[in-house]
Amino acid sequence: MSPGHRRDFLLDSGAITAFAASHQLAGQYLDWLEHDFNGSLLIPVPVLTEVHTGDPRHDVPVDRLIKTLRGAREDVFVQLTVPIAIRAGTLRTQALKSAKREISVTDAHIVAMADDLAYHSAVTILTGDPDDMKLLVGVTRRTNIAVDVPG
Repeated sequence: MSPGHRRDFLLDSGAITAFAASHQLAGQYLDWLEHDFNGSLLIPVPVLTEVHTGDPRHDVPVDRLIKTLRGAREDVFVQLTVPIAIRAGTLRTQALKSAKREISVTDAHIVAMADDLAYHSAVTILTGDPDDMKLLVGVTRRTNIAVDVPG
């Protein structure tokens, strides 16, 4: 993809954990987006359930990351709507037919959100566990959704 084209990045819990542990990593992505793409780092709302624990040692770095992302773009959250939830159920059911293990509902939500965003821009899902995401993305048959590991 050439510079200047829009590409948004959806962060799963593994990506948020990686970015919260390394402000430098998050900064590199923000710089890259600012200089090379018209895009954003986005957090799917269901991922908040996986990254908040009630333990300040874990939650404070996550909250700092969210504050940093909000400084770059006010609305960093992708909402789970009824149509997206229904699409996630369909994607997950189809992917389970060829999966060798359970696929998380949250992963299905993230891919359904990427599928919705992909109508307007390219999307990359940043994840610590790319296998299930790739399986779900394959079910969408979209060519403008990528899956990558942060770093």
